[in-house]
Amino acid sequence: MKLQIALMVLSLLPMEADAAASCEVRSGPQAGALLELYTSEGCSSCPPADRWFSGLAAGADPARLSLLAFHVDYWDGLGWRDRFAQHAFTLRQGNRVEAGGSTSVYTPQLMLSQQLHLNWSQAASVLDAVHAAQLRPSLVDLHLRANAQAQGWRVDLESLAHPDARGALMYLALYEDGLTSSVRAGENSGVTLHHDRVVRGLWGPWPVGARHLDVQPPAHARAKFLGLTAFVQDEAGRTLQALSLPLAACGDAH
Repeated sequence: MKLQIALMVLSLLPMEADAAASCEVRSGPQAGALLELYTSEGCSSCPPADRWFSGLAAGADPARLSLLAFHVDYWDGLGWRDRFAQHAFTLRQGNRVEAGGSTSVYTPQLMLSQQLHLNWSQAASVLDAVHAAQLRPSLVDLHLRANAQAQGWRVDLESLAHPDARGALMYLALYEDGLTSSVRAGENSGVTLHHDRVVRGLWGPWPVGARHLDVQPPAHARAKFLGLTAFVQDEAGRTLQALSLPLAACGDAH
């Protein structure tokens, strides 16, 4: 089942015209791994997973390991509304589980390609799985470029699939690090939560090829904490290629 996600149109504090810069990243001969964490601020078992995820992200090579935290909305009616949650991410989680032949949807749920039920608390096993994914030959050549503009970023995404990459579909995510919430109700009432790699926008899926779009992050987003992740998955949920581009590396963004 394909997931269709609407384009977010939000605002970003203006950038100086002379601060415009561009940067890019290309995939190599091996696959980049993508870890997806499905989480919620309303879930009491999620904060430890979020902290582990942030620690892993802090040392990750963005060209080899991408991490995306999708905040789901099915906890929102149980006392605390997660301001980062999107119903589209709930749908994505369900679609990923269905494509993998499973019925188990929960938080925190950690996925790596078709491995839908990795246990984040067994860190050594997760890292072994990531390493194995990174050893696989690349089935897709991926190129991601960002150019700073007055109201955000002009993003160019190009992909070329190898013959074995049947059913390959391209996605682009905008993530934000360094986010904090003081929870005042629900299972985490009274707790201050810290988040990294929070998905603020997701575009796709598209067939492999070239896409060009303007990305306008949320109001009050701090550009130095933003990044882009491009990834290619097939309809069975296999991640064929993934890479990330921290936007702080793209020049003096405001």
